[in-house]
Amino acid sequence: MKKLILLIVIIGTLSACKHNSAIYKGDFVGKKDVNFENLVRSGQPKTLAEIYYEHGNFINTKQFPPVVSAQSVLDNGKDWLLIDIRSPEAYEAGHINGAYNVPKDKVLDFLTKTQKAAAYPKVVFICYSGQMASYVTGITRYAGFDNTYVMLYGMAGWNSQFSGILKKGFGDRYPEMIVKATDKAEAIPEHNNESVIHKGIDLSKLPKLSKKLPSILISERAHQLLKQPRPEFLLKDDEYFPALKKDINAYYSIFYIPKPKYYAAHVKGSVQFTPRKDLSLDTRLTEIPADKPVVVYCKTGHTSGNATAYLDMLGYKAHSLMFGAGGFMYSLWKQKGWMGDISNGINDFPVVEGKKRTNNKIVAAAPKKTAAPGKPVVKHKKKEVTGGCG
Repeated sequence: MKKLILLIVIIGTLSACKHNSAIYKGDFVGKKDVNFENLVRSGQPKTLAEIYYEHGNFINTKQFPPVVSAQSVLDNGKDWLLIDIRSPEAYEAGHINGAYNVPKDKVLDFLTKTQKAAAYPKVVFICYSGQMASYVTGITRYAGFDNTYVMLYGMAGWNSQFSGILKKGFGDRYPEMIVKATDKAEAIPEHNNESVIHKGIDLSKLPKLSKKLPSILISERAHQLLKQPRPEFLLKDDEYFPALKKDINAYYSIFYIPKPKYYAAHVKGSVQFTPRKDLSLDTRLTEIPADKPVVVYCKTGHTSGNATAYLDMLGYKAHSLMFGAGGFMYSLWKQKGWMGDISNGINDFPVVEGKKRTNNKIVAAAPKKTAAPGKPVVKHKKKEVTGGCG
């Protein structure tokens, strides 16, 4: 009964729309041997980690990370709410027909006051390369919206005229900071998740947040985090690796990837966390130091962006590494067949220019009568890499 009352309070405060409750339901992962009823009866103040765990544990469900492809936006976007969070100048230079231009710090108000999120089957965030939009998607998910998604690779994947950031972002950098399976320089740490479960949950290891009603705390955290400038939640290679060179312990680095890929190659000093499993209160969440900056990296940055949002909501100081493993060991991942050619993720879908939003009907642009030499004619469809990062 207490859980039900708490659930009603949170949902009612966050929003009255049906789409705002999905973080409080779903398929649970790894909940055995954990008795939250005892925690409730003990009178201990509930942390956000407990609340998210009890009511859906979204980060450990099959629906995580919430990513849609550019092709799916082309096919279905006329029925979806498209939100472009790039600068007004970038939006004016070219955007998806029907997309609203909304600054990331205004997104929550937009979804509750201007365009009701519940009126759409999907709300899709679009940025330059999918990196920032992944974080915004994660924050909105943990602010109560269950139908928000990030468009894979952003406008860089939508149309080749914006693809420079994507082509530049993927590559092979800082090889001296990478440990490969054949290297002897570093012992790869092993973890026993079962031992963590049976030791019990030490809530004192979680970040300390102000003691407020969960609904108020969630809303305040989400609004605060969406006001942060880019370096506060999203790091470039040239910001992350030089800091590690000076101090290998500058960050608690998490490679959010299945073990075989971690064993093949990873950043020196980083630890492996299994997606949809280890960032859970009953597994390894409390291993993450609450008093140290955290960096999460994955395959392309989309999953880590969403995971970083989750950790930040809980009170950690987390960052997602732009483009993930693709940014510093792209060739190795291509060689092993774990990542395709990034050019296959770049399309030439139609864009419109101008400051003002037009209608929300996405249509293929007519071919230009005289296409400039070397410039591709706008196409309706093109092969595309799908999925987030695993």
